[in-house]
Amino acid sequence: MISLCILTSSKISKMENNELRKVAKWLEITDQQFEILLSIYKLEVRRDETTPRNIEREYLNSYGKVPQRSNLFGQIRQLLGKNLITKERQGLYSVNFDVMYTMLQDRKDKFIEELNEFNRVSERVKDYFKKAALQTTKPRVEYLNHGELYDALAKSITDVDRFYATANFPTIFYTYPLATGIGRSNYTDMVWRRCFKKAELGVFYLTTLNIDFPFNHAFRIYGDPKKAYKECIIIIDQLWNQIETHDNLDIRYLKEPHGMDVFIPERYEPRGFFIFTRDEHKNIVGGIEVRSPETAISAKQMFMRDFEYAEQLRGKKGEEIIGNIKKELEEKYSICKV
Repeated sequence: MISLCILTSSKISKMENNELRKVAKWLEITDQQFEILLSIYKLEVRRDETTPRNIEREYLNSYGKVPQRSNLFGQIRQLLGKNLITKERQGLYSVNFDVMYTMLQDRKDKFIEELNEFNRVSERVKDYFKKAALQTTKPRVEYLNHGELYDALAKSITDVDRFYATANFPTIFYTYPLATGIGRSNYTDMVWRRCFKKAELGVFYLTTLNIDFPFNHAFRIYGDPKKAYKECIIIIDQLWNQIETHDNLDIRYLKEPHGMDVFIPERYEPRGFFIFTRDEHKNIVGGIEVRSPETAISAKQMFMRDFEYAEQLRGKKGEEIIGNIKKELEEKYSICKV
């Protein structure tokens, strides 16, 4: 509750006066109306009659000036209209604190509502800015052939903090001759340098670990099933060794992913992503680059739903899964060892 009894004191500090003046703003009345209100209350405290003449005199004593009679009555009518004062018997006026308290409580409720809104908006200010920016960004789409795609992938991860990707079998674990032979050396070089050597890039792969892909790639490059088989053994061992060595490498196994076949580079938030296109044998023949932050964020959310469900290839469980891949290689291609 706010009381004006402070006026009964012979002295009022500058700070207290400034605080008291704020009541005029909260009551949504003018400074002069507030001064008249105070003059009436001072008369009431001293038990003087609150007639217009006495109000004029009190106003003069307090503020060194006298409002014109017509203006005085006009301002009094405004205060009566707001019910901040009441007209008593014989033309006497009285301050209506009940109404004042109600008006101030309503104002307080508005302040609380504004404060809650302020807290809600301030906590999500970056989100609001982001949405506003995304609304003005039109998606740009470009088709890339195989060579253009892997050059673009290499370029996209030169200055990002992490990337998310799906793969039948991650080519970053291929040997250098094999990666070069299938036209992916620029991309694998960038990952090896930033992830394995400098440890500045986080790599998140969702893979089916389909051993047919590295075997067919190796067979196409070397033209010899025995060499292709040996190459796959090296690749599987390298997969396990790199996962165990590098904490910034998170490879997860999922037999049947449900999301899109994607590659998503990210610094603070993803700004774009790539969708792989495949032939009838499920080999990558190119891709589509989509430059749209809003769509990229949605693609990442879709990726993460499968990623969080998938098995992490680390520890005993990871060793067991990778061991099963070796067994599968043995069962399918053991004839190639001979």
